[in-house]
Amino acid sequence: MSSFHGWFGDPGIWAAVQLPEAGSLGVVICTPLGQEGVVAYRGLRLLADELQRRGIASVRYDPPGRGDAAPSTDPQAPIQGARLAAEVLRGSGCTHIAYVGLSSAALIASAAAAPGEILVLWSPPASGRVWLRRSRSLATIMIGPDRQFGQVESLIGLDLDPAQAAVLEAIKLALPGGAPALIARRPGEPVPSGLSGATKTEVEGTAEFLDTSSVSSVMPSAAITTIADWLLAQASEPTPLQPPALRPELTLDHSVERIRWIGPNQLFAIECTPRENSGTTPVVVLHAGASEHRVGAGDYQVELARLLAADGVGSIRADRRGAGETGSVGPTEPTMFYTQAWLEDQDAIVADLEVSGDQLALTGLCAGAWMAGHRTTTNPRLVVGIHPLEFSVEPFAPNEFVDEVVMPRELTNPFMLALQRLYRRWAPVWVRRLRARAAAKADAGPYLVDLAKRADRTVLIFSEIDQEVFRRLGGTDAAARLPGIELVNVATLDHPLFARQTRHRVIAEVRSQVADAFGLPKPTQ
Repeated sequence: MSSFHGWFGDPGIWAAVQLPEAGSLGVVICTPLGQEGVVAYRGLRLLADELQRRGIASVRYDPPGRGDAAPSTDPQAPIQGARLAAEVLRGSGCTHIAYVGLSSAALIASAAAAPGEILVLWSPPASGRVWLRRSRSLATIMIGPDRQFGQVESLIGLDLDPAQAAVLEAIKLALPGGAPALIARRPGEPVPSGLSGATKTEVEGTAEFLDTSSVSSVMPSAAITTIADWLLAQASEPTPLQPPALRPELTLDHSVERIRWIGPNQLFAIECTPRENSGTTPVVVLHAGASEHRVGAGDYQVELARLLAADGVGSIRADRRGAGETGSVGPTEPTMFYTQAWLEDQDAIVADLEVSGDQLALTGLCAGAWMAGHRTTTNPRLVVGIHPLEFSVEPFAPNEFVDEVVMPRELTNPFMLALQRLYRRWAPVWVRRLRARAAAKADAGPYLVDLAKRADRTVLIFSEIDQEVFRRLGGTDAAARLPGIELVNVATLDHPLFARQTRHRVIAEVRSQVADAFGLPKPTQ
């Protein structure tokens, strides 16, 4: 059994392909839209592993314009990306294609599948119109007035222009015909109209998997087994498969991106370097927030990396342990939030870069900011913490951190379980953050003192809620007494950077701070 990673097509998708030695069926695991895709990432990796164990090939991918794929504003890009992913599998020798779509990805799978291709719709919305209406309501609650930015609207982790929104809104679920289809629905969930010819089954655990944060997401092992077993029943006589025709690099106007595996734990990373690289280039380490993979909320790390390359700065975005492509995936893998393992991963990344401290910057969002501010084997010139909320000097043990933002999950009372699910799905971010940090935990002072000793310059960027948490933890007073620490406040309640307007402000601030730290011209775009 083998795994392959790289880019395919033009504009290129990013693809992760898992192949048995022989097989007939290739499964396109369609990428859910926005934050759904971020939260579901590890679970869909587990699905790919289960398929591979059954002798079934699969591809997970980022479509053009999303994630690690090439940029694109084509409104048809999500559907075209799924079809390109199918071409990858055909090129490896798969004779039959299936599409699997979870939640919003069911829209993409249904639109991409051709007659004769197998279709699995997992907890599908009734239509694109229904999904978009629900997503807009949730974004209005979670993001507020920053949701609209010119002609672009922000959903939770997804930006749409009017043409892109119109394509999604027009999708109506339908079966391609000529091949079996499966509807895997939540208990009691209605089956969308127009799907009467499909096999239907109920699967448990989708709410706990998807309707939560990346920290609290619970692997839906039973649902994955049900889907994998059904797909196995559709496979025919296997034939030998060959490696996919993936490109190892993605070349863009100003940057070149390459895949790297870092350190003893083989952290999956994407290095982004200026296309025209002359002399010594500063390098920025980008850490994602929560338990999220290398693209970050709304793909902000990808956008930042490519803009930094245009500024003449290299970067690396990596999946630490327990996130993205790094390590093996299991149904009960531990939560590595704020752990020593993550700090060791940061050390491994810094060591692998082989750059001096005066050419190094560390930055990250929320949990990533906590990592960037901790001691490393090489003292950086610059640390930029984006919306930090935790300032503990000592790391947590695995599974010790409880995501209080979405309430502890160890509930048994049916009423409290229902209340918890409503809270996880609908509570505005400012309510979550105030609730989670109402009782101050770690005093920020010791963390800042240690940081001031190591970094030449530290910049902490705060949303309004993060600023209040920082003040309550004594951070404002401590920072005023320490050299080299600058506080930047952004007028927003959007802690996760879900809104494009907030991301633009933060990305512009990071680029400006990097340019100042390394003596580069101020960014103009």
